[in-house]
Amino acid sequence: MAASYPNPPVLYPSAPSRPVSAGTARSLVLAAMTLQSIFAALVLGGAIALAVQSVLHPFPNSWAAILGVGLWGGGILVLVYLTYVLSYLRIGRGEFAPAQAPTLVIGIVSLFVGLIPGILEIVGYVKIGDAIREQQTYAPGATLPPGAGFPMIACKSCGRVYAMSQFAFCPACGQKLGPST
Repeated sequence: MAASYPNPPVLYPSAPSRPVSAGTARSLVLAAMTLQSIFAALVLGGAIALAVQSVLHPFPNSWAAILGVGLWGGGILVLVYLTYVLSYLRIGRGEFAPAQAPTLVIGIVSLFVGLIPGILEIVGYVKIGDAIREQQTYAPGATLPPGAGFPMIACKSCGRVYAMSQFAFCPACGQKLGPST
C-alpha cells in the first residue's frame, strides 16, 4: 500500500533561471575568441617562419619585420585575454551590465583585427542587452507597471497586482486570480 502525497505547488509560469540571450551572447563571444586565437596562432607562426627565414637568408631590417609581426600577434593574444576577462567571464557570472560596454569596445577593435570576430562581438553586445531586458522581465516579483494599458487585478490572498490575463493563478501564493465564483 502506497501513501499518496499531493504534488508540491508549482509557480505558474516558472521564470527561467538564466536569460536565454545570455547563453547566446556567451557563445558568440566564445566563437569570436576562438577565431581570434586561431588568427593569433597563424600570425605568431608567421613571425617564427620569418625569423627562420632571416637566419637562413638574412635581409636588411629583418629584426623590424620580426618584431612588428610578433607584436601584432601578441596584441591579438592580449585582445583575446581581455575578451575572456571582461566579457566571457562576466557573462558567465550573470554580470550583464558590466560586460556590455567592454564587449562593444572589444568588438569595434576586433573589426580591425578580423572582420568576423568583430561582428560576432558586436552581435554578442546586442544579445547582452537582450539578456539585461530578459533579466528585468523575469526578476522575482516583477510585474507589469501600473497603468501599462492593461486592466489590472490584485490577488485576494497576498495583494500582489498583475495584468488581468497574465496569470490564472498567483505566482506568489497559488491563489486563483479573477472574480470569485
